[in-house]
Amino acid sequence: MAEQVLTITTAYAREQMARARAEGGTLTKVIKMAFGSGGVDQAGEPLPLDGTEQTLKKELVQKDITSYEFIAPATIRYICSLAETELAGETINELALVDTAGKLTAVRTMSNKVKDSDMEFVFEIDDIY
Repeated sequence: MAEQVLTITTAYAREQMARARAEGGTLTKVIKMAFGSGGVDQAGEPLPLDGTEQTLKKELVQKDITSYEFIAPATIRYICSLAETELAGETINELALVDTAGKLTAVRTMSNKVKDSDMEFVFEIDDIY
């Protein structure tokens, strides 16, 4: 069985990149990370992605990106933190990068992560070009 892709660059972001390369336009900046709780099936397995997603299944909150770093010439790691009291007790199993237009540029599903009220959580998404 082929391994399921759990993080995907959206069709919206890929189209924007293609148009910028061909027409010389600009790209929107990634500024937020969205957190959600609808990214798994009834068995708790991460749902597959096809790249057409423009909403999370069940969005809980959007937060400003905490930081980013280039970890390879064509890979950016975006980092976002949830403070101890943010989303305490919530189950998080889907993430997305959100641009200045409010659109999703990358989406990730993952196994359930229950947010404890006494711990900061740090989430990372690698955006690979």
